[in-house]
Amino acid sequence: MKLIKLTLAASAFAFTVPVAMAQDHGVEPVQAAPAAQTMVTAKVKGMVCDFCARAVTKVFGKNDAVENVHVDLDTQEIHVTLKPGSDLSDETVGELVKKSGYTLVSVARETA
Repeated sequence: MKLIKLTLAASAFAFTVPVAMAQDHGVEPVQAAPAAQTMVTAKVKGMVCDFCARAVTKVFGKNDAVENVHVDLDTQEIHVTLKPGSDLSDETVGELVKKSGYTLVSVARETA
């Protein structure tokens, strides 16, 4: 029982060791896990041509949270990849769709 308490108490401490010192002692530095990326899919009404796709891409591309925009005219969907650690609320998505000249039907999210 004391061993468990000591282990738990010791695990509460963190030590910072320079990378070179850690490698000299055969310890690999811990790499932070990359932040998850979110894909936002907006179903819209009214997109029918390449001009529509360019207009949507331009409006969404100006938002700081957006990394990439793909418009699928066949399904009338906008697929937006967000920058790691960024967020884009459903309300903002709706405003961007409206600013592009279209009507938002629904918003779905997927985290990779």
